[in-house]
Amino acid sequence: MNKKRFWLSVAAVGMAIAMSFSLAACGGGGETPEDTNPTGAVSLKLWTPVTGADLTVFNRMITRFNQAHEGEIHVDHQSNVRDTHYNNLKNNIPNNGPDIAIIHSQLVKNYAENEYIVPIDDSFFTKETINPDDYQQNVMSTLKTADGVLGFPLDVHPIVLYYNKSIVGDNPLPTNFTELMTLAKKLTDSSKGIWGLPISTMWPTEFTYTTALYQEGGEEIDTATSMPKFNSTAGAAAAEHLRDIIYKYGVSPQNLGTDSDLQLFTTGKAAFHIQGCWQLTSLMGIFEDDLGVMSLSGLLTDKTDATSKNVMARSHVFCVAKTKRALSQRKKEAIVTFIKWMGENSAEWSSAGQIPAFNAARESDTFKNAPYVSSYGDPANFRTAASATYFESGFETVFQYVTTIMKSADSDIAAELQKAEEEAKRAVNTEMNG
Repeated sequence: MNKKRFWLSVAAVGMAIAMSFSLAACGGGGETPEDTNPTGAVSLKLWTPVTGADLTVFNRMITRFNQAHEGEIHVDHQSNVRDTHYNNLKNNIPNNGPDIAIIHSQLVKNYAENEYIVPIDDSFFTKETINPDDYQQNVMSTLKTADGVLGFPLDVHPIVLYYNKSIVGDNPLPTNFTELMTLAKKLTDSSKGIWGLPISTMWPTEFTYTTALYQEGGEEIDTATSMPKFNSTAGAAAAEHLRDIIYKYGVSPQNLGTDSDLQLFTTGKAAFHIQGCWQLTSLMGIFEDDLGVMSLSGLLTDKTDATSKNVMARSHVFCVAKTKRALSQRKKEAIVTFIKWMGENSAEWSSAGQIPAFNAARESDTFKNAPYVSSYGDPANFRTAASATYFESGFETVFQYVTTIMKSADSDIAAELQKAEEEAKRAVNTEMNG
């Protein structure tokens, strides 16, 4: 070959290589070695904040998926505690992040606006589809956008009311706030150190206060402006109910820290305990036949209107992380296959005490026969927070002021909620203009 022909050939090869990289960068669907593992299966990196007893069940589901899709798709799961998980996402996306991440429902819009995740649009559904109508609509409605959906929920996890059957005995279970306080006061026995309803002034006030707010007919977010809306008559009534548990009815010790109320319950010193459904498996191991579970619907208010049954819940949502390199079509299809499989098989997730967001899973015998989960109440009453862009920065500070209210019988509820609103608005405006 003469020199002229040689250099023409080199130029042609170089141009072909450059074009192939260009197509891949533009989302042309070309695969790279990062797309597959040594067996040729599509490799998916999944990062989640699933920990504790839940993690055993979740990892079992991941193993089942990998076995069912051997040689086709393999999911590598990395789990961390919540704060570490979210810090990892922010620090590693888009360069070294996952393909899929679980994000709590109230934070999804924030992560979308800050371009940590991308919408799941029609381009993902070339091989099989996922119907949003197949999921619990309260949470699914917060994930829909004009460009597709921001994710698909695995579950809906509400707070519930646990009780010690040996202490409650044959007493009729309460149906409203007054009945709950009456029974809790009857069961409080200071001579034995037994309390009717110990309640922490710290965690899970995010859940207890918001549930009481909903049941009083209030809203925490103005979805039109993304501004806080809890500083209202309903918001004040909700805070007053929580404070009254401690000071008016005297069924809880004062100034209990995080998990101090849980410790009283697990050591047989409490009749009732408000906590998330995620605590179920550990409580089952402690109480065995003495554990009772019931819905909090209507128990933090005496109202009987359309909102009085609402219970605050959160959801673990599967989202697609933004990556520096465009996703290949094969990887998009693998993501859909995985998310769809997890929904269709999420009845198993109920063994971790969680409520599947996939409607058909809640109709399965596996779910219906799972201990206690049917006692959480009607999933139609589980209400997830509106998906506000600035929820994390602007609204989590509110619960510090709820703590202040609950720490004193003489706290000025109106003044504290006003300060909470002002601080929340400052945080939102700072981030909006940041």
